[in-house]
Amino acid sequence: MLFIGIAIGIIVGFILKGKITNLAELKLQGFSLILLSLAVQLVILATPLAAWPWLVQNGNLIYMISMSVLLLGLLYNRQYGWSFWLIIIGTACNIVVIAQNQGAIPVDLDKLSLASGETVASIAQKFAEHSELSYRTPLTAASQLGWMGDVLYIPLPLFDSNVYSIGDMIISIGLAAFVIKTMLGHFQPKPKKTSSKDSDIETPTHTPVPLG
Repeated sequence: MLFIGIAIGIIVGFILKGKITNLAELKLQGFSLILLSLAVQLVILATPLAAWPWLVQNGNLIYMISMSVLLLGLLYNRQYGWSFWLIIIGTACNIVVIAQNQGAIPVDLDKLSLASGETVASIAQKFAEHSELSYRTPLTAASQLGWMGDVLYIPLPLFDSNVYSIGDMIISIGLAAFVIKTMLGHFQPKPKKTSSKDSDIETPTHTPVPLG
């Protein structure tokens, strides 16, 4: 969903005659924290390390900490206005749900079945085996803030369908708006204005005096 938000932002930015080069020139604060957080999540969730028994038992705490580091990195950029605040708020929503559910976000298995094509029983069995670290946990009556979990099934053409949270939706809207505003030059540094006093000062001229 996050990549879709970026893609929509770029498409709309082009339609509005924005410049893609403005994205490359953008300087984000706290970028090292954002990059570190995403790198940690990639390593613990999308590599063979996800099946490491120690990580299976303790990885959700690491995931929650990495999300908190991500939020900290995003907060350094709050000066970019409402579009970036949406990204921050959406991330915070996800963190709250994750923190309330032992480091994993509840997911509606029926909706996940629609998105993946697997049966609910097959998906439930994978969660029950708990052989790999997952940032998700089955949505049950005991789940906290379940309505803020991954409960929104959105079939998307040209993209893999998935189940998303309200936080994901807010982040995606913020990303799309932020990309559009960046491409339109809203965050370009403003040229320094020359003061009227400086412009009124004339450079003195020296008239040569003849000798003799």
